[in-house]
Amino acid sequence: MNSSMNCRDMTKSEADFPACLGRESISHFQAFLIFGLLVVSYFCTSFFRISASVIMPRLGIEWSMSATLIGFISALYYYAYALMQPISGALNDRFGPVRIVAGGMFLTFIGTLLMGFASSPWQFGVGRFLTGLGLAPMLSGTLVFQAAAFDNALYTRLSSITYTIGNLGAVISVAPLELAIKTWGRQSVFAGLSVISLLIVMGLLIQKKKDPVLIKVAQTQAEPLWQRLGEAFSLLCHSIQLQAALIIWAVATAAHMAFQGLWAVSWYRTAYNVDLSKASGWATLIGVGLMLGNFIGGNFGNGPYQRRRVIRISYTAYGISWILLWVSIAVRLPIYITGLIGFANGLLAGFSFVQSTCGVNDMAPEGKGGALFGVMNLFNFLVVIIFQSGTGYLLNWFPAGVPGTYTAKGYLIVLGSVTVTLLLSLTSLFFLRPFSQESVEGDV
Repeated sequence: MNSSMNCRDMTKSEADFPACLGRESISHFQAFLIFGLLVVSYFCTSFFRISASVIMPRLGIEWSMSATLIGFISALYYYAYALMQPISGALNDRFGPVRIVAGGMFLTFIGTLLMGFASSPWQFGVGRFLTGLGLAPMLSGTLVFQAAAFDNALYTRLSSITYTIGNLGAVISVAPLELAIKTWGRQSVFAGLSVISLLIVMGLLIQKKKDPVLIKVAQTQAEPLWQRLGEAFSLLCHSIQLQAALIIWAVATAAHMAFQGLWAVSWYRTAYNVDLSKASGWATLIGVGLMLGNFIGGNFGNGPYQRRRVIRISYTAYGISWILLWVSIAVRLPIYITGLIGFANGLLAGFSFVQSTCGVNDMAPEGKGGALFGVMNLFNFLVVIIFQSGTGYLLNWFPAGVPGTYTAKGYLIVLGSVTVTLLLSLTSLFFLRPFSQESVEGDV
């Protein structure tokens, strides 16, 4: 009996046949090796995304940049990242994440060198843009790979591992990055990061023929890229379920990026009049909480009704954590209390984001999860761009004595606006139905 028949007998399901072909073509060791390389690539995504909170305040003072310019340069990463989300998702579905992620890491290598050796804002901005462009396929590629290479029952657990290890980059990119730059300088640190990017490229290209997604596509009739994207956009446009899930996820992501990814260090430093190292240390707790939330989030929500209940509870708690964070700084509670609330804020964000990712997988048509995730993530990061640039623009109205610094009152007003917007977005929780393909198909 040939391998196709063995696979058919094993799955007992015609619908599982293509996925089974992909899994049979790769050993467990190879699957976990590629999975590990993809997760490390996503680690780089989180690292470079959040690193702006440490690098930009330094460069703002060094190059006398306004808050508007700081917000714009930080947002360049998100412009590129958002632009490529639907395209990279569809590319991962069509050509397999191993090759697509390898190409993205090579672009990251170039962008990292530019940022490390930049001598002006525009040079640094070009590097940040290229980095965002290159790192766009990493998360969707990892999620597409784990769906093709492993049993579907493991998807939520593997997603939590992906987010947990990936978001370690958010932790490393705050206090440890600040210490590394202080010790070795920006050029040396970024040169080292560029070497790591190149090593990941080489590791993935060695395994390119073992990509189960590419093997599965070869067994079926591949749809054109534009058709995949069109179907994903159409699904989102016609589904109230997807739209409600997107509003909640997008605003929560943008709030988190504005806080941890841009202003947390500066806000702590200004509110409590502490040095950069101490502010970075407390801000690092946000990333630690994010990782813990990612890990815990993988143990809940399996099943359409359970997913809806968990998402409602976790996002509501996340909104409450924003209120507590703002109040703690407004009344100047001790910094260790504010730091612990920041930790809880990160934990609830990490928990909620894993659930949103798994919710998209629950609702995605077979073999089109990357395209749908990419389209959803496009709108996620368009909102992130608005928050990044918008908070910078608003904060520019509250300058302090030193160029590139801003008043405590300004931070309270700007981050208070973020809190209010987040709370308003949570009204979409009432429109959620149980998470399944049927909940989406019923709207179309």
